[in-house]
Amino acid sequence: MSNNFLRVLSFFSFPAGVFVFSYVISILFNAYAVYPWIDIPMHFLGGFAIAYTSYLFLRFFREKGYMEINNKALFTLIIVSLVALIAVLWEFYESLMKYFFDTNMQPSLEDTILDLFMGLIGGVVGAWVFRKK
Repeated sequence: MSNNFLRVLSFFSFPAGVFVFSYVISILFNAYAVYPWIDIPMHFLGGFAIAYTSYLFLRFFREKGYMEINNKALFTLIIVSLVALIAVLWEFYESLMKYFFDTNMQPSLEDTILDLFMGLIGGVVGAWVFRKK
């Protein structure tokens, strides 16, 4: 396999780790039922992880000469936009799981809005942290 492929694949290790951790604590410890508040930091952490992955991709594209973003506001906007897209897709996933498998991943509209908000806040914090590099 090419070195670039393995490098790009490694960009997903943080979000994949958050995903696996979320399911481990859910399945093994029933954490989301026992501690419903744990959903809030998990969505924040997910948004932060996606911001980090987005940062790695933008840095990779700059190194390869595909694109360079010198404006920090635009850089932040791109990262937050990617986090927002992934957050919405994640909520679609939760909705489909509820519809097809009767899971309780989306107990209410308020929960969905809070999940999106926390993901975006994690993304904004991540974008702010990584734009300084």
